[in-house]
Amino acid sequence: MSDLRKGYDPKFLGGGVEVPMPNVSLELEDDVLDRQELRDGRVADYIHYSIVMSRSSRQAYFSAANLDQSEFKRVSGRRWFIDSRIGGENQIGPEAYSRNVWDRGHLTRRTAITWGDNDYIAKRASNDSCSYANASLQHENFNQDEWRVPEEVVRHFDRDKNDRLCVFTGPVFSETDRWYTRRGMDGAVRIPSGFWKLVAYISKVTDELECQCYVMYQDALFLRDKRGRWDNDIQPVNYQVTVTEVERLTGLEFSQALFDRNPLRFFPRENENIGPEGFATPRSTDARELDNGVAFVRDDIERFGLEAPSRKRELSAAEFEQLINETEEDLAEWQATRPGDQAETQ
Repeated sequence: MSDLRKGYDPKFLGGGVEVPMPNVSLELEDDVLDRQELRDGRVADYIHYSIVMSRSSRQAYFSAANLDQSEFKRVSGRRWFIDSRIGGENQIGPEAYSRNVWDRGHLTRRTAITWGDNDYIAKRASNDSCSYANASLQHENFNQDEWRVPEEVVRHFDRDKNDRLCVFTGPVFSETDRWYTRRGMDGAVRIPSGFWKLVAYISKVTDELECQCYVMYQDALFLRDKRGRWDNDIQPVNYQVTVTEVERLTGLEFSQALFDRNPLRFFPRENENIGPEGFATPRSTDARELDNGVAFVRDDIERFGLEAPSRKRELSAAEFEQLINETEEDLAEWQATRPGDQAETQ
């Protein structure tokens, strides 16, 4: 097994493109699990993926995986295990997942790494994904429902040039996290407020590195039922975020290349519009939708027939303020004339 456990490869995309694993910020550095059994003292390598663990939560900061869609295999069977290299005391074990509503939510999804040039490697990779270190507490209604949306986006991804993806996933912890405990457990387990996913690839359109990020929360809306992913509002377009937002939520630091090549711009880039922008992304996991490229659009401008400013120049402060004021005025006028609003005021 050790010969197959080469872990995450930052050069996996090819073409001289390198996508390194994120760094844990200096603020969290002392919380990273450090053991001599791990690569560089902190990286647990598996088949096609790697993990960096948190001491305090006993869960992964992130799981980084390589996915080759051209070598995907359908294999059966799985066997969960405690990774002795990490140590049983440093990971959440089976006692937290039995006889309750909390699933062993894969970070790196099992089907994302069931690939290889033969069925043997794919089978071993499938089993290797079932390390308890590669799991976090996900409510069954979330794990088996809404979280499937970004996972299916990855599984059927078709914007890449060479069928190769680098996928990073991890939990979101916050000040409002819940805790789970029960008799017989060694301490309480912190339940993530949500989860994030970042997909990096070489675009078949631009032939350059691109990436997409998603964040979804285990909130009351998502825990309500197991029909959420069929809701028109549960679409990838509504949960795509910037690299910067993932960094702020997690304390991780991604490479400058991913920051530069993410189409959602949290901060202005040189010679580009600093104003707010909306984005057209896939609206479902349908193959035809997933094949659509990311395009810049301004929904409010299109809706009201306003003239869109060029994205290839920066707006002055006065121009930006005028655009916002005009948009808000038109929005207020449009809302006031909707039939539903009129009915409510009668």
